[in-house]
Amino acid sequence: MDDSRALLNALNALDPSKCSYSEWIQVGMALKAEGQPCSVWDEWSRRDSARYVVGDCEKKWETFNDSGTSGGTIVYLAEHYNNYKPVHELDWDDGLDAYYEEVLTIEDKPNEKPYQMAVRFLETLFKPNESVSYVHSAKWKEDKAKWVPADGGHVRTVGDIIKDLKKHRKLEDAFGTFKEEAGGWIRINPTTGPNDKNVTRYAYSLAESDNLSIEDQKKLFINFKLPIATLVESGGKSVHALVKIDAKDETEYKQRVAFLYDWLAKHKFVVDENNKNPARLSRLPGVMRNGQLQKLVATDIGCASWLEWIDYIEGIDDDLPALTSLRDQLSDPPELSPELIGGILREGCKMIITGDSKAGKTCLSQNLAVCIAEGLPWLGKFPCEQGKVLYINLEVEPASLFYRFKAMYHAMEMKISEKGGQNIQLWNLRGYAAPMEKLAPKIIRRCRNTGPYKAIIIDPLYKVQQGDENSAEAIMTFCNALDKIAHETGAAIIYDHHHPKGNAREKVIDRGAGSGVFSRDADALIDISNLDPGNDAPDLVKSLVKEGERPMVMSFVLRDFKDIEEQKIWFRFPLHYIDEANLLEKCHIEGSSEANFSHAPNRISDDEKRRIVEFAFGMCQKDGYARFSEMEEYSEVVGKTLRKYAAELPDFELIRGGLRKKNVEE
Repeated sequence: MDDSRALLNALNALDPSKCSYSEWIQVGMALKAEGQPCSVWDEWSRRDSARYVVGDCEKKWETFNDSGTSGGTIVYLAEHYNNYKPVHELDWDDGLDAYYEEVLTIEDKPNEKPYQMAVRFLETLFKPNESVSYVHSAKWKEDKAKWVPADGGHVRTVGDIIKDLKKHRKLEDAFGTFKEEAGGWIRINPTTGPNDKNVTRYAYSLAESDNLSIEDQKKLFINFKLPIATLVESGGKSVHALVKIDAKDETEYKQRVAFLYDWLAKHKFVVDENNKNPARLSRLPGVMRNGQLQKLVATDIGCASWLEWIDYIEGIDDDLPALTSLRDQLSDPPELSPELIGGILREGCKMIITGDSKAGKTCLSQNLAVCIAEGLPWLGKFPCEQGKVLYINLEVEPASLFYRFKAMYHAMEMKISEKGGQNIQLWNLRGYAAPMEKLAPKIIRRCRNTGPYKAIIIDPLYKVQQGDENSAEAIMTFCNALDKIAHETGAAIIYDHHHPKGNAREKVIDRGAGSGVFSRDADALIDISNLDPGNDAPDLVKSLVKEGERPMVMSFVLRDFKDIEEQKIWFRFPLHYIDEANLLEKCHIEGSSEANFSHAPNRISDDEKRRIVEFAFGMCQKDGYARFSEMEEYSEVVGKTLRKYAAELPDFELIRGGLRKKNVEE
């Protein structure tokens, strides 16, 4: 091959663990034929740690003669195993239009003076009234063998600095004296101090790599069409690209920077991970560093903005995450997403609320929205992280939804706070519903403009679910669309679903209608089922039911948290609340065999059974023991039935043809 860089790019893309032994040999032969040293083959082979043996490459290398194998073999293997596509290596003489239809140019200003370079840099990045932080003093770091900033630096407004630069035409008169061996630094975002908390606008992120040549870094930055505000040669072995992030706040900044770094890593551009924070120092152009100029190479290249770049890469990239090894994660464990609902749901995960018709699923969702917006515990039991909620209403008339929220606050005996009211964003789509796979990108775009959100609540599910709800394939398409929304927005997705008609299903996870994919796809399932008071319920329960209270049971199926005991609850519009008094202890789910049995004619209650057994036992017991043959004389039921009643009582045990009271010494 004529271009050794193209050969090494193909080799870098090829995974040695996928190659057979003979293909591994062919790679070595090709590298030798193309004039590469054995160390290149050895370093590449080390990536296959399972098969790599120290010294093997050197031994084989000596046996390779003119085999006829060329670098094309490496390109073929990279294409075959890793879908590698050779990239046209740009030459600066190409005018930078060889890779794109439109012309992208690196600004060449050979006569630009250092102070002019600094002015152009500042005017590109900052507003005149914004403050910036810079560092001109340096100290030698022995353990790193390099010069580092000696302090947190100084702060001035951009307008004042530019005024001094244009007046005195020297960087020293505007910034102070720089140590020539070390160079100078400036923070990448407007700030009133040296720390992240001082940043006033989350505009840019620093991207650089020490693993590629300066020319390769420049070309890749251009080829990726990154929205680069400034490109600066560091005066060392890297190029500093300040990428337009344009985040609303620190949370969105972190999300976008993490996405940027992951994307670059997947595209063979290994970024220095230490540069993620918004108050990071970069190189100030116009300053000399050990005989090399920290040079401003270009301004405003690539896509015009972050969102334009996102749209661009979505059209050319599969956007799949990179492979990670468990070994790497042991040394750098991934962080769990914060808990949104304590012990139930994390941010970025999915939760489904299933329930009977008219069980108040919408009210439960609205109550959850209020608790997240206000930072209150849900149902008075499960703490919620405060934040913004997007409530997508697909069923209720908009005015009715508003008054439902007012009623919710009134029932909770609280006023809508300024922050809480702003945190609940309503999107009324009644009459505008569409299949979720078509609605998802629109939700994502709205969230970019109004977020970030802690949760997105979709009420109800059936309005945006296309196809047969019993079709696993159709429901999987729907669930994948929800995953896309969660991934792109970082919000938890919460949606309502109904029970089928008919008898209650025993397993909680199967109570929702349609395909089991619904409930099994979610990270958390909350089910609310009606309870039947039956004959065993206290008179107070029956009285409350007549007054409009609805007894229910809330059950939980959780993926990331330990099991939660089911909660007996009451529903009086618009609030659900936990049965703290345990009045519903003897109530069963409507339609269940237990509930049906409680209505059986001539059925004897548990209290009546206890009365019959205890009377017969008390009449003939001696030292805490009585024989059934003797107890039957004092019983209202036959011996077989008496024995059955006694077996159901926890404080008695059957022994030696009779009955013994527990905890009674013989």
